[in-house]
Amino acid sequence: MLAGVAIGLRAFQFLFAIVVLGLAATLINAQVYGSAPTTTKYSSFTGGFGILVAVAGAIGLFVDRVPALANIALDGLSALFFLAGGIAWAVGLKGISCTGLTPETVRNMVYNSLLNLGYDEETRRYGVLDPDRSTDENIAALQGTCQKGFADEVLQFVAFGFGVALIVVGWVRMRRGGSSASYV
Repeated sequence: MLAGVAIGLRAFQFLFAIVVLGLAATLINAQVYGSAPTTTKYSSFTGGFGILVAVAGAIGLFVDRVPALANIALDGLSALFFLAGGIAWAVGLKGISCTGLTPETVRNMVYNSLLNLGYDEETRRYGVLDPDRSTDENIAALQGTCQKGFADEVLQFVAFGFGVALIVVGWVRMRRGGSSASYV
């Protein structure tokens, strides 16, 4: 029974890590002025690290030579990294809502460095706002960036949950089968 649970959790861990990395990479590539914010770069790190941990954990499911404690430690690190990434996004977004747009909400999104895709001091332009687009198109682009950032935040918290669940499953399996047992 634990084998199926571990495989399922590992698959979700891998999937969520890929999505976190993909969202972060999309936001980094969309940056118009300056370099991407540290929070966005950190999200790409957490996604990449999560993928490596998921692959290492999958190998550990089928190879008895990989100690369960090693997978538990990697899952713990991954969970902590995802938690820190989710918290960084939550703090950086400062409670901004991507829906129910009001002039104040739009203004808060434009001034938020995680969402505005950079600011050019010389031209006084924000990267997310294109002068060749209509106001509605610029607001839609800003809202899309906001949704990507919010999704990255939420998915990192969910990935943290999967990491904690994998730690519990690994610990239970290790206690049942000894220190050299793998998850399965």
